[in-house]
Amino acid sequence: MSSKDGLTLGDLYRGLREQFAAAGMPEPEVSARRIAAEASGTSAAEVALAPQTPMTVRMVAHADAMATRRVAGEPLQYVLGSWGFRELDLATDRRALIPRPETEVVAGFAIDWLNETARHRHPIGLNVADLGTGCGAIAMSIAHEVPDARVFATDSSADALALAAANLAGLGSAASRVSLHHGDWFEALGGVQDPHTDGRVAGPLRGRLDLVVSNPPYVADGDVLAPEIHDWEPHEALYAGTDGLSALRTILRDARGWLAPGGLLVLEIGATQAPAATAMAIARGYESVRIERDLAGSDRVLVASRPQSEPDALELNAAAEWLREGGFVVVPTDTLCGIMARYADTEAVARVCEAKERPRTEPMPILVSGLAQADELVELSAAARVLAQQHWPGGLTLVAKRRGGPDRLHGRETLGVRAPALGWLRWLIDDVGPVTGTSANRHGLPTPAEASEAAALLAAPEGETTVPGRVIGGRAAGETASTVVDVTGDKPIILRAGAVPAEALEFPEIPTETGT
Repeated sequence: MSSKDGLTLGDLYRGLREQFAAAGMPEPEVSARRIAAEASGTSAAEVALAPQTPMTVRMVAHADAMATRRVAGEPLQYVLGSWGFRELDLATDRRALIPRPETEVVAGFAIDWLNETARHRHPIGLNVADLGTGCGAIAMSIAHEVPDARVFATDSSADALALAAANLAGLGSAASRVSLHHGDWFEALGGVQDPHTDGRVAGPLRGRLDLVVSNPPYVADGDVLAPEIHDWEPHEALYAGTDGLSALRTILRDARGWLAPGGLLVLEIGATQAPAATAMAIARGYESVRIERDLAGSDRVLVASRPQSEPDALELNAAAEWLREGGFVVVPTDTLCGIMARYADTEAVARVCEAKERPRTEPMPILVSGLAQADELVELSAAARVLAQQHWPGGLTLVAKRRGGPDRLHGRETLGVRAPALGWLRWLIDDVGPVTGTSANRHGLPTPAEASEAAALLAAPEGETTVPGRVIGGRAAGETASTVVDVTGDKPIILRAGAVPAEALEFPEIPTETGT
């Protein structure tokens, strides 16, 4: 193996490669090349280009120590102590996940959007949150590649933040635009103020983030990972509950209120999680929801945005609280102005009937944030679910068998459900639960297009002059009620023509056994 002058770089590489191959390690040549380069203080390219470079005793000893760790199963990135991520070289060890190529793709979508779209939003600077930052790969890449970005990096692990701090020390001038915050997800940013006050009203960071990005844990607790991952990388950064979705659920739920209108959410997801993540994002009221693939062609990135135009957050929060307290709210919807009360609150629903002067025995449709909420209320066949997937969110009401027996108010065993098109309305419903979705009018009369006008025409309780409800102001996006389709039988039946034209409805065959 050695020349007459001693061991060469080429000898060292070949010896390491043979050692790793004999140990049955995957890609032994990669580990051999990288360890030989690290031990000799050269680059991986020089291992091939300058194989006659003589090695010192210290270099060989360093290579032997790293080789022993690698054969024991320790990941190459930890053995080397550093790893490349986009344009950066980052310190790596067991305190945080290894930076991976799929996460580079996630960072790339965030960086491209910030540089191409978001830079016009706030000329004085952009606010970005990187949740679960780990070693800081995404946060520091954004700061390095987006000169106007101020990055708030959070992590629940103090050890991971210590590693991120070490990487931040080597970032250069861009480090001044990155701050590290200890805590769970957005809780770590609870007391943080928006640093860009020039031209903006000073205030908390909540509701002012241009971008939220994260590579959260997304492995189900029972999934089996390769020993090189399971035995070495931090479990709190890998596993996320029985379905692997608990962290994604939390971020999707809370990011909606932390993003500024028009802000973007970019999340790394598991290769099989696209349908579930997409459904959660739509139910939470995001728009332009899409899935992007990584370099291997796997579904890997969820991209979604908070709508640019919607009611004020304080108004929405007040409406949500009023609904929880048993009141009702008049809102402009994507069809007609509607009157909402929590469906779980029978007394509140009864008050809606009184305000509309509508018999309690007459059923009314229920608004849900998506299929997950609908599944809690009704039994939808496979064919009915196809209709929902085709036309929700939108103006289609599906009448299906109610779970749990007859409705407590109207006594019928069926219930109509619909997911509205307006993102802020789904967000509200996702927070408070399914709500009544009936038009805000007195029974049998036309519904005004303006929510305030509709509320004024509702009946007040006897002895009172005003209706005890709240109003979210605005004009209904449409002027037509939803299309109602009965999906309780073997063949769907249109009960009422409406916002979705009959010719747009494709009725697949309904199986004889209903799904759950």
